[in-house]
Amino acid sequence: LVGFLQRGESVLPQPHPPPWPPTYQLTESLLTMQCNGTGLSSPERAAQFGIVSYDWSNAKQHWAAAKPMNCEELLTIQALHTKAAGTSHVFVYRNIVKALPWFVTVRKKLNDPAYSGFFLKFDPEQRPYHVPDCAIENPTHCSNFYHDQEQTPQVPTKKIPNPDGNCVDYCDCGDHHPCGEYLFDHRNGTMLREFLVNQVILGALLPNVIDGLFLDDYWCSNLLCQEDPTIAGCPCDDPVQGPTEIDARSQHDMGLTDPEIRDITLAWNETMTAVHQALLDHGAYTWSLMFGQENANAQPV
Repeated sequence: LVGFLQRGESVLPQPHPPPWPPTYQLTESLLTMQCNGTGLSSPERAAQFGIVSYDWSNAKQHWAAAKPMNCEELLTIQALHTKAAGTSHVFVYRNIVKALPWFVTVRKKLNDPAYSGFFLKFDPEQRPYHVPDCAIENPTHCSNFYHDQEQTPQVPTKKIPNPDGNCVDYCDCGDHHPCGEYLFDHRNGTMLREFLVNQVILGALLPNVIDGLFLDDYWCSNLLCQEDPTIAGCPCDDPVQGPTEIDARSQHDMGLTDPEIRDITLAWNETMTAVHQALLDHGAYTWSLMFGQENANAQPV
């Protein structure tokens, strides 16, 4: 999901063909996003497509119950099985808007106080928040980093008997923070950008196994949309301005002003530019570089 913003040097690449040679074999021209929430997806089914992309919810029943959660590792295992079955190109999910702690690469930074500047925080003056800052099963396990529970595994309760991923006894996203969808603060600049490009993005690639990524979510600014309504993603309605697919009241809970939302959006855009270029430089690819897929979403297709 990408907004094409033109502000100074920050211009996202235009759609770009894949780095591998073209082919006229029909099966090699087919692309699928696959997700099996109860376990690994079928490698044999995947072998019927030229590109197979796996969503983060793949095998969610398993990684949500793991201690600690191991979504990142299971995506790699899925890719290994799929390549062994004969699929030419395999993509896996990554996100540089949301800091998802079920990915171990992100969790290590989230749980290290030295990197607290990587993440957006609740504004204490906005209490009570619209989302819980503590784990449902443990009211003492809290975080001052902003996070919501959209699509987040939880311990089943009477109020929420069937959460989006079941944890057993407690949800394990590390010792310091409860599970939730956290957010990167792209105003951090070079240090965060280098981590995202080199570890979250390039670190996900695996020679002859993982050939590309699905990059989910984006930032949207009402101020930028007012200046140029033709920016992809405008108007900001997924659900409102700020990060996409996050609780609609996140701006209030973080105490962010409209100019701050604009600044984060522009900084995110600069990082996306670096991400796209890094992928192409390493012979890899992503959905948002495909023609007509600039605003691809993560639903299975």
